[in-house]
Parts: sequence; structure tokens; C-alpha cells
Amino acid sequence: MHAAGQRRWFVVAGPKPAARVRLIAFPHAGGGPSVYAGWSRALEGEPIEVVAAHLPGRDERAAEPPPADLDALVDALADAAAPLVDRPCAFFGHSMGAILAFEVARRLRARGLDAPALLLASGSPAPQLPRVDLGLRFVDGDPTFLEAVASAYGGVPRIVLECGGLREEMVAALRADIALMETYRCIDAPPLVCAIAAYGGDRDPIVAGDRLAAWREQTTGPFSVRRFEGDHFYLTRARDGLLADIRSRLQPLT
Repeated sequence: MHAAGQRRWFVVAGPKPAARVRLIAFPHAGGGPSVYAGWSRALEGEPIEVVAAHLPGRDERAAEPPPADLDALVDALADAAAPLVDRPCAFFGHSMGAILAFEVARRLRARGLDAPALLLASGSPAPQLPRVDLGLRFVDGDPTFLEAVASAYGGVPRIVLECGGLREEMVAALRADIALMETYRCIDAPPLVCAIAAYGGDRDPIVAGDRLAAWREQTTGPFSVRRFEGDHFYLTRARDGLLADIRSRLQPLT
């Protein structure tokens, strides 16, 4: 993929050409690269370059139709990510982003690329578990839809509530993303070899019980689980603690 195409799918808020490791972050449903803008600032003094996935239908791509086919989305992300794994990298994804990170990792493996070195899965049940289909994609009317999302996830992504004039487009992106996740089915394949760390909020019903621990089945490498105080969107309030944990995990790669 040419450089323009790569830039369309991934955004680097603070480029670090000499960075020894890349942290490639995938957003939650309805989210764009701005979700991770603060991460670049928080890691400014580290040899880590933060790269955020930029999906259609949000931020500078708000005029584009949001993705309606997960397989095609993963293909496009894998195409654009391939040139970025020229150095040690880790994938981080929250909620829908965790599934995207996982599927992109598998797609890169299928193409013979040994990346990422570390998969950080946040706020998502393990992909092989049966999906809990709440039917949110069928809820009519934006206010009712947002209320249903808030009830299911303990809140609505802040970006959707704060996007002002772009709210209609952002709600459309949120709807499309939730439809992708409610209809997602994980295809059986050998586990990854990279380490996996699973994160979640201790009051998040989406990852209650052993739904985080089940990520262990997706790797033959090291595995760990850590929970932070909070609900599904725990990572907003617990950002500093989460980034400290991520930094410690990336240290061996630098």
C-alpha cells in the first residue's frame, strides 16, 4: 500500500522516526484516532511511537461510509499495518478494537509477517466465546439507540457525545461498528505465538467472570490478566495506570 493509503488508515500524532517500538492502537466502537491522542503526549519521553487506527466514518473520514464488512475492514487494516511492523510493535485494542487488533494480527500472520510481539486486549471477551447479541443494531432512533448502548456498556463513548455537528455521522459509525461486533464470529485457527495481556474494568459486565481469562486460549506465549477499577470505559479514568502497565510490558522490546 502506498504511503497515502497508509496515512488514511493510521494516524501518528507525534512521529518518532527513531522510536524503538510502535504501539498500534485500535479504537472502540464509534471511536477514531483522537481517542488515543492523549497517549502520544503521555508517552512523549518514551522510545514508543503511538499509531492510531483511523476507520471510515469518523474524525477526518467522517464523510466516508462506516465499515459494513469486517473481513474487508481487517484486510484494509492489515494492508496498511504491514509497513508499520518493520520494528518491534504491540497492538492495543479496546472493546471492538481488541477484536480488530486480534484479527489484524492473524491476517498478518497469514501473510508471513511475525507481528505483533504483544497483543493488549482491553474490554473485550475472548473472541472464541459466544457473542452476546443484544440486538442494539436494530434499535430505532438515535436517542433510544444511545440510551440502549449506555445501558449495555455503562456509558456511551465520550467522543460520540462531544462531537457536536458531527454527531449524526458518529452515531452512524457507532451503529455500524456495533453491528459488526454483534454479528462477529471467530473462525477457528491456531493460536498466536505473541504474548497476550487482557485488561478490563472490575465493574464491566461485558468482561465479567472468566471472559477475559479465556483470551489465554488464543496464544501459546505468555498470558496475563489485569483489572482496573471502573466499568467498560475504565481506561479513561485509569489511563495513567494502564499506560504504566503497558510501558512495563513494552520495556523488553525497547
